[in-house]
Amino acid sequence: MMPVYAINFRREAFQQQIRRARERAVRLGMWVLYFGALGIVLGLYGLNCASLSERTTRIERQVSRLRQQSAGDANWRPRPDDVLRVSTYLRDPKQWQLRLTRLPQLLPANARLTAVQFNPDNVSGSVEAKLVLTGELRAGGQDRMQAVMEFVNTLSRDSVFAAGYTNVRLVTTRANASGDGAEFVVECR
Repeated sequence: MMPVYAINFRREAFQQQIRRARERAVRLGMWVLYFGALGIVLGLYGLNCASLSERTTRIERQVSRLRQQSAGDANWRPRPDDVLRVSTYLRDPKQWQLRLTRLPQLLPANARLTAVQFNPDNVSGSVEAKLVLTGELRAGGQDRMQAVMEFVNTLSRDSVFAAGYTNVRLVTTRANASGDGAEFVVECR
């Protein structure tokens, strides 16, 4: 016959054994975590090193190829569109000085610019990169949208901005938190 219940006289020893097993598992987990993280970091360094050595090899090959070419190749003639692109880049610094000097004069007295970004999409090789103007305008009793549109129209009619950008448009506008002004984003292309 089986007893109704059994008393475990070794309960303390059993609990101590469970606690030691749990501590060993936690220590083993910490070591695995440590060496796993170390392996990931070293692996990333290895990938970076491999990428850097590949890029260095590629650049060295390009340099050696360029050194082998003759420096005074008299047969090279630039295409007309290349000449036009270079002349545009040469004129560009003077145009930027004129644009940035003219911008505060065109900005209404109750407006301020919070950001001016040139080529925010980071398009390389494009002469027609865009200019994005972000700002705030306090309406001061007049219609917010009308005041923003007047600024956009002033930019599009200005001779300095019209020379570089044929398309000046309002991208977004929204009311300020205070309710008496508007935040706007103008894009010039």
